Formats: sequence, structure tokens, C-alpha cells
Amino acid sequence: TKQWKLPGGLLDAGESFEEAACREVVEETGVQSEFESVLAFWHRHGLVFGKSDFYFVCLLRPTSKEIDIDPVEVSAAKWMPLEQFLTTQDHPLIHHVLEKAYELGKDDEGNLDVALEKIRNSNGRIHPTVEMIEGDVQFGHRREPFLTYTGSVATT
Repeated sequence: TKQWKLPGGLLDAGESFEEAACREVVEETGVQSEFESVLAFWHRHGLVFGKSDFYFVCLLRPTSKEIDIDPVEVSAAKWMPLEQFLTTQDHPLIHHVLEKAYELGKDDEGNLDVALEKIRNSNGRIHPTVEMIEGDVQFGHRREPFLTYTGSVATT
């Protein structure tokens, strides 16, 4: 079974992670998107060159659907129904995000489809129950506000 992953990469100098997430998606897949929120992040230590990293999982809304991969960056890209992903992939971070941010799990009978229907909106898109939304925090009157993310109960 082929292992799929989310697009990702490093931030460019002066770039926010919102900008980086959208840029990486378009660079790797050709799909344009808009940032909506942060769903999760992890902080890992002891990686390349003994450095640590932060990895953010963001909720993006696609504004285009056409896939045009960069063959240097990725070998393939495709749209995949969530049900197919969950039954064919074992990606621990994505499963964690689906469980915690979307409260997705199997129902008492082990039926995934029923659980998915509880979190789908009228357009068929799943929506998180919690997310981190963008805001500004102002320190003093002479400084620009700092972009800040705060946990919030999600709205559909």
C-alpha cells in the first residue's frame, strides 16, 4: 500500500506558517487554497543536525481542484475520500488530529460511516469541533499587534 502524506516544508524568511502552508500545497500539488485555522502542532527534538522542529497541521479550504504536481517534490497527489484514507492509511498524526479536533471515532457498533455523518456539514465537508483561530494581541501602543492563535469551539 502506498503511504500518502500531507504537503509540507520549511518557512521562507519572514513568512508566516499560514502563508507557508498554502505555498507548500500549491508548490507540491498545484492546488490553490486559503488558510482557515490551526488544528494541531507537534514539537519534536533530536532531528537533523540535532535540531528541533515544530510541525503545524492547518485546515485549508481549496480554491482550485486541479492537481499539477511538482515531480521533484512529490511522486503523486490525488484527492481521496476520507473513508478511503482511514481504511488504507495508518498515519498517526492525521489519525490523532481526526480523533481530537474532529472527535472522529467509530460508533458503538464500530461503524465509521455513521461517525463521519455526525461531523459533515450540508456541503459534505467535515468540520472540526475545535480549532485554533487567528487573532491579534497588542503589547504596548508603539508595537504592531502579534498574530496569536487561541483554541476555540469551531463554528460551521
